[in-house]
Amino acid sequence: MAEKPSLHEYLRRYAKGGIPREEMITDSAAWDFEEEIHDDLVIESTGQDNVFAVVNGAALLGTITDDDLDEIVRRKHARG
Repeated sequence: MAEKPSLHEYLRRYAKGGIPREEMITDSAAWDFEEEIHDDLVIESTGQDNVFAVVNGAALLGTITDDDLDEIVRRKHARG
């Protein structure tokens, strides 16, 4: 079984100029997101890589812009 690509790494490559903005938005909106694991007893990050929280975190850290995040969310919802 092939390992899933890393969303963290993908967004890092984008931030370094290795991926065009439009491609990043399209790919991020279509990403095969995993369900987030929530445990009320664990306050630190679970280290999950392919969850939508990674995209939100990238916006908070300035890796992507708020406009990028809004467009990713819009396209993700349009996809269903």
